[in-house]
Amino acid sequence: MMSDDKSADSAEFDLDDILEDDVVEEISVDDIEIEDSSIDSGDDDTGSGESFQDKVREYMEELEDETFHEPPAVADEQPELPVEVEEISDSVAATEETKAEVERRIMNASEELDSLVRDVVQQDSNSLAATEIDIMEAKKFLSLHKLRQAKSSVRKAEKALVTLEEDVLYLRRSIAMLHRLLKEKKIDRIEAENILLGLRKATSAAEIGDVGQAATEIEFLVDDLIGGNTSTLNPFFFRHFWLGVDTRWPAGGDTGVLLIRLINDGPIAMPAMRLSPPVPVGWSSIPSSVDLPIIAPGGNLPLRFDIKSEGRYGADEIPLSRKLAVSTAYEMRSGEIMVTIRAQNRSMEPLSDILLTPWLPPGYTTAKVPFVERLTPDEVAVIRMPLTIDMGTGGSS
Repeated sequence: MMSDDKSADSAEFDLDDILEDDVVEEISVDDIEIEDSSIDSGDDDTGSGESFQDKVREYMEELEDETFHEPPAVADEQPELPVEVEEISDSVAATEETKAEVERRIMNASEELDSLVRDVVQQDSNSLAATEIDIMEAKKFLSLHKLRQAKSSVRKAEKALVTLEEDVLYLRRSIAMLHRLLKEKKIDRIEAENILLGLRKATSAAEIGDVGQAATEIEFLVDDLIGGNTSTLNPFFFRHFWLGVDTRWPAGGDTGVLLIRLINDGPIAMPAMRLSPPVPVGWSSIPSSVDLPIIAPGGNLPLRFDIKSEGRYGADEIPLSRKLAVSTAYEMRSGEIMVTIRAQNRSMEPLSDILLTPWLPPGYTTAKVPFVERLTPDEVAVIRMPLTIDMGTGGSS
């Protein structure tokens, strides 16, 4: 019994000693390693003359130099990407806004077109419908032998036809002016779409007989294209003024005098512009052109040019310009031009088969020119003729 207890105690004692020895050895090893490293580092620091803190400070300064001096080169390059992205986003947004604006205008124009068609269909006051009703009433009154009522209906129909004729002329003039303006002015896509929609409105109104409304729609298109600024456009289209052209031929010379008088009889001032004298082909003028100042309403501006024919005449030949005195006046009314020609025979013998070809303002033409069969000495012929806007192959006004 005693031997067993003692052996057990001795075994237990030996195990504890072993465990304690292992722990002590493990701890002592760690302590020794730490002490050795600290001693080695301390020896190195002492031998080099620098402390460990100085080395750490130098190392941190190197890290700071690498961190704050090298990256700025990269920082200068990276901000370019956000700028490019911003520009692309702005362009995309502008394109979307333009598309939305076009769609909105098209929808508004479509709604206005539908409203216009409904209003015109509900009304019976357009020119053609009124004329047909008046003619039907006249027939009914004639069948009932009511001559006075029939005569009244016929007069109403005639008045409606006169109004219709004026509306048709107004429409043709507006279309001609629009056609000419499109040749002189560059338009963008939105303006082109607005023009097409306006033409659709005018067509819808004209198809049901409301020619006056159709002409008004075309006039709106012209006003939109002008934008309130007519200073750079053809003054014969958009101005009210009077232009007189006359000639004088002093005796004993080959040079004539061209007299031009410009009167602004419109409500607004005429802008400054350059005028070239209307001389026929084969003639020259001195000066070749003049710069006109601003002409206030009611202003009067006389001009004088020396003109000479480039052709030569024989000693026994008298040029027609000395036999026939021609004066021409142009009345401009916003696209409508009325020409008045006054021809007088100043020779001592009659003149026959005279073809009078007046000067035509730019953008205008005429289907025919006056022809005078005979002019006796001192006889005067006065001819009035309208001019039409030159539309090329598109028609006339």
